[in-house]
Amino acid sequence: MELIEDVIKKRFNDSSFEYRAHCFREFLKSPVRTFKESPTIKDYVPLDEEDLNNLLLDYEDYAAPPDIKMESDILFVNDHIEFVSEKLKEKGVQVNDLLSVASEPSNPLRPYLYTYFGLDREEFLLNATWKNGYFIHVPEGLRDLEINIVVLTDSSNPSVLKNLVVVGDDSNCVVKDSYINYSTGRSIQGKTVYIHVGKRAHLSYHYIQEKSADVTDLAFVKSFLEDYSEFTFYHVNRGGSRVIFSNLSFLKGDGSNFRTFGVSYSDNEQRFDIRDSSFQTGKACNADIQVRGVVKGKSLTIHRGNIDIEEMSVKSTGFYDSRILLLSKDGYANSKPGLIIRNNDTKSKHASAISSLDKEQIFYLRSRGIPEKLAKSLMTEGFLLANLEKSNDPEMEEKVHRYSEEILREPDS
Repeated sequence: MELIEDVIKKRFNDSSFEYRAHCFREFLKSPVRTFKESPTIKDYVPLDEEDLNNLLLDYEDYAAPPDIKMESDILFVNDHIEFVSEKLKEKGVQVNDLLSVASEPSNPLRPYLYTYFGLDREEFLLNATWKNGYFIHVPEGLRDLEINIVVLTDSSNPSVLKNLVVVGDDSNCVVKDSYINYSTGRSIQGKTVYIHVGKRAHLSYHYIQEKSADVTDLAFVKSFLEDYSEFTFYHVNRGGSRVIFSNLSFLKGDGSNFRTFGVSYSDNEQRFDIRDSSFQTGKACNADIQVRGVVKGKSLTIHRGNIDIEEMSVKSTGFYDSRILLLSKDGYANSKPGLIIRNNDTKSKHASAISSLDKEQIFYLRSRGIPEKLAKSLMTEGFLLANLEKSNDPEMEEKVHRYSEEILREPDS
């Protein structure tokens, strides 16, 4: 690791180097966790130094990707933008690859690139080693815009992306962001996504992660909300062998609103660490976080979440609710909600529950002629879809339906 800064300078000796070097120094200063998360498990999603070193590997030999241009407004393949729809160009939406923004000193979007450094050890490393990413700028006052992004990466190669979305004041849009692998192979892949929601703007962001079974996926999504803005975040995590997913919203604007509805589905020996939190400094701002997970096989899922309401954030609310459905006696689930409340003029609460399917409900469905596996599948689907019903996203709903149908193909016990 001592020589990595030299490697970064050799590979990224451009206008972004000082930013990268700063992030890498912060990574080196961040302590490696040594304590046990629980008496029985040392690390929920273990990462060693070799994993992190692999994020620095240079890679060029990609397998040929499939052609899915017609299914997306923006197609990002490995380390470059492959396609941008005419619809976005006509509406004045700027779509750039991040390297081009970094290389243009006069680009007005450039300050956004160097604003966000990170908080977590792994996030610092991703911000030091990103190879490219997309930059989307939605102009002020644009209404009823939908953007469908597909990010394809070769599963046999490491990948580090840095993506930014800036929504101008008084705009209203829906962004769907799907992360998918093609080909086969084992690798570690990471991304940071930074989202800036302008004054009085509304953004609904739909995140889907369906990566290959041998890929370790690290994702850090940070949102920044201005006065009276609204950000609604729906996320679905299904793929990957080890997943660290962090969603943190900074409600710095007065009257800003942040809502998260998350779904995860782990099976076999997957390891999921799902983190959803808010940090509130604006007055009369509101955070509502609801996450649901399903655990099957020998997999593991943990939900962590902090509602952090600072001293100046009076008249604010913060709610966190975690529910995990444990469908296997060999699986492991845990939930660790937290409240950090620094003033007494707020409303806040948290709740968590881990349970199995209700046997009485299964019996009721079987008494109506529904086979046991189908009954379990329907109950699991309903449990997850309750968190996505307001998304009005048929693709997300179809994926949850497909995940729940996996129960039907399980061997009889």
